[in-house]
Formats: sequence, structure tokens, C-alpha cells
Amino acid sequence: MLKILYLTSHNFERVDSGGTIRAMSVFRLLGQLGSVRVGLCSAYEDHIGNAESSLRGVDLAGVVRFRFTGRRTISESFRYEFDGRYLNTYGYQAIGQDIDRLHALVAEHDMVWIHNLRVANGFASWRWPRSVLDIDDIPSCVHRSAMARTRSFVQKCRHYRQILMWRRREKHLLNRFDALCVCSAPDRNELGRMLGCSDRIHVLPNGFTRPLQAVQRRRAIPQRIGFVGSFHHTPNREGLRWFIQVVWPVILRTMPEVRLRVVGNGGDTEIWKTLENIDVLGWVADVESEMGTWALTVVPIFYGGGTRIKTAEAFSRKCPVVSTPLGVYGYDVTDGAEVLIADSALEFASKCLNLLADPALGVAIAETAWQKFLQHWTWDSYADRVAGVVNMVVQNNGSSSEQEVFSSQ
Repeated sequence: MLKILYLTSHNFERVDSGGTIRAMSVFRLLGQLGSVRVGLCSAYEDHIGNAESSLRGVDLAGVVRFRFTGRRTISESFRYEFDGRYLNTYGYQAIGQDIDRLHALVAEHDMVWIHNLRVANGFASWRWPRSVLDIDDIPSCVHRSAMARTRSFVQKCRHYRQILMWRRREKHLLNRFDALCVCSAPDRNELGRMLGCSDRIHVLPNGFTRPLQAVQRRRAIPQRIGFVGSFHHTPNREGLRWFIQVVWPVILRTMPEVRLRVVGNGGDTEIWKTLENIDVLGWVADVESEMGTWALTVVPIFYGGGTRIKTAEAFSRKCPVVSTPLGVYGYDVTDGAEVLIADSALEFASKCLNLLADPALGVAIAETAWQKFLQHWTWDSYADRVAGVVNMVVQNNGSSSEQEVFSSQ
């Protein structure tokens, strides 16, 4: 039986973010191919605390608590800026005994699947054996989208600096890992142009679980607009803040009875919970039933990497979507067919009002999105993709040795 080591920073028991949903879904698909052991690796105790007791039914290889490395020296700062091989990119790393344990675990398995670059760089290992890096957020792309969004010249310069720094690192990715997985074809094209190669870069889209039963929707009265997402994730927090500050007042002037329902961890710390017609629900166990009462959901996201799982989630629940262009980035959708897309505040408000005033329009676009979801964006439909990546890595690296592949920065 194929033995797979899966390294992630996401505790599967805390399904409160798109990253966790992706990590858990990939873990389940890998479990169809062999035995999977999980290494949970993070610098944050709230991500990994009590993992040994909370991860029921998971073969836990171990928990690694990355240690903050402190202030960089002048030499380290120079390498951080200009050396694409410098790996202390996030300010925390594993200590020696955890690195030794990792090397031993990798030697015991046929391959290693690593979810996100933070985990890989946290071990300060340059070349990984029989490896897949799931780089769901390409760092340079995150900063490029943020640079395009900000009006501050200083902030634009800061993001441009980060773009240059991360591109120096990203151009080495295929020297470090045997295969890369990204969320969309545009991301694959972006990395392919940068690396001059695309046959080892695979598209593994973000998706959502296909409902086991027929989707039930009962629109509430007064009508509801919803938003779902973790507010520990800055693009979610800033996107909803924009919606509430500049879009929500326009909607209320036309339909003053409409309510905004906010779902997700961390939302209760924001000032918007005291504003008019806004219900801050926090974490909700049964999002399906809550979303079933909404007239529409909004995805007001202006920067970030990868694709938004909240978009696929809404498609899976036949909830109409109004989104910014980035909110549906990576999904093959058309404005007016599967979603309504808007970039400015007035246009966004207008399209929300259209769906509130015309329920039949919402039903039509949600049904079109649902049909495309069933064809393209369920996690079960990605089983062959994951198997293809795993087989390529295992078959092409059967003769590699640990001595060859593990090296420090």
C-alpha cells in the first residue's frame, strides 16, 4: 500500500476557513490512494492546540510547533531581500529535533504532500524528496492584487518590493519540489511563464462537497444578504468592511428592511456588529440551513491568491452570488449567467438590488451555477487529478535517495 505523508498547518477539526476545507478535502482524496499520516505544523497554538486528542480518525504522525526566530541580523535581512534561496521567509522555523524527525518520516513514506509554502519553508529544507507542494496562494500574485487595489504610493512600493522578493523565491520552486498544485489555470499559466515549464504544474481547483440531499431553500422575510468567511483572513475582513461602508447604505436606501447576515469566526470583534440591520452570527455549525434563507451571498474580495472556496460553496447550495471579479477568479463563469459581477460600489449595490427585487433572476443564475458546479467543482470529481499527480511523483522518483534530496538552505 502506498504510504503518504501529508504536512499541513490546518487542524481538520476547525473547519472555519477555505484553507482548512482544502486541506481536509485533499487529505480525504489522498486516503483513497493509500495510507496517509498527517504532520500538523504551525507557529500558532490556536491552530494546533489539542490536536492529539481532537483529530479523531486521523493517523497523526506528530505536531510541530514552529518557533519564532526573532529579529534578523543585517546579513539575514540582506538575504531575506535578495537571496531566492533564503528560507526563513515567515519569521518562524522548526528546531533541530523536529527537522530530524521530519527527515526520518519522509524516509518512511513513498511521498510527501505539503499544503502551502509556509509549512515547507518552516523546516528550512531546500530540496524535498518525492514531493508535491500545494501552493494554493502564490505569494507574488497576492501582493500584485493588493498593489493594484491600494491608492497609497507608499503601499504600492511596499507591495512591489514583496512581489520582487517572492518572484526570486518562486522561480526555484521546481528545483525544490517534484510537482506543484495550484488552484486555477490562470495560476498555472502564471507560474509556467515564470518557471519556463508547466508539465509539473497541476491544476487542483478549489471546490466544495456535493450535497447528499436535494438543496432546500426558503428565503426569509425580511430578505437577507449573506457573507461567509473567516475574519482572521485579511481579504475577507477588508472586503466586507468595504461592502458595509459603501455598498450597504445604497441598498438600505432602496430596501430599508433588508438584513445582512455575517457568518465566520472573528466577525464579532468588528465595529460593524453595531450598525443598522446587520446580524453578526460568528461561527455557524449548519451553514447550509443558514444560507438557504438568503436571497443572495456577496463575495466582495479585492486581493488575495488562489480561488475563493466561498464561491463554490454558494454554487453548491444554489445561492445566487454577487461578486467582484477577483471573487470569481479561476472559475469559468460569466456575468449574468452563473453570477453577477461588479467592481464599483454603485454597480455592486445595483446588482444586489436586482436579485432582491427579482427572485426569478436569482433562481435562474443559481441553477446555472449549480449545474456547472456538479460538472467541475465537486471535490469527488478531483480524485483522478490527485491520483495523477501522486502517480507521477512516485513513478518518476522511485530511485531517489534521502541523501540526494534533502539539503539545507
